[in-house]
Amino acid sequence: MARFEFGVSGTSAPADWETRGGGAADVVAALLRALGYGNVFTAPPAARLCCEPIVVAAGEFARDARLADGTERGALPVGVTVCCDDPRDAEATARAVERDLRRADWTGRDAGWHLRVVAADTAAPRPLGRDGSGRWLWGFSLSLTIERDFDE
Repeated sequence: MARFEFGVSGTSAPADWETRGGGAADVVAALLRALGYGNVFTAPPAARLCCEPIVVAAGEFARDARLADGTERGALPVGVTVCCDDPRDAEATARAVERDLRRADWTGRDAGWHLRVVAADTAAPRPLGRDGSGRWLWGFSLSLTIERDFDE
């Protein structure tokens, strides 16, 4: 599995997001919103917009196979970072988000994107320290197996 470092600082949507992940961070963010999390972003928001965000960022896609129909199958690491004022809230929220993603039904969660989530696996949440404003960070990695239907 590819290693993906994540955190609120430096997490951003890359300019070549389609070749890197095909909108996977947006698929994860949409699923979290559907599960009731209203403060989900694919890039760190300004504190005045949301002071306790959940930030989702996709890493590099690693193709395992090119299928006969032209789609590609491979692994995509996704980092999920929770930022809260209280360290207990950061931990509890990260554990809840991880649990909800692990248990989620990914079927149909790719509508409108050029990818299909085949499998999802999560790592245990861990503390990441504090950000520049003193808020507490907890995060975990999500490993997606995806099929995407476009060429690089």
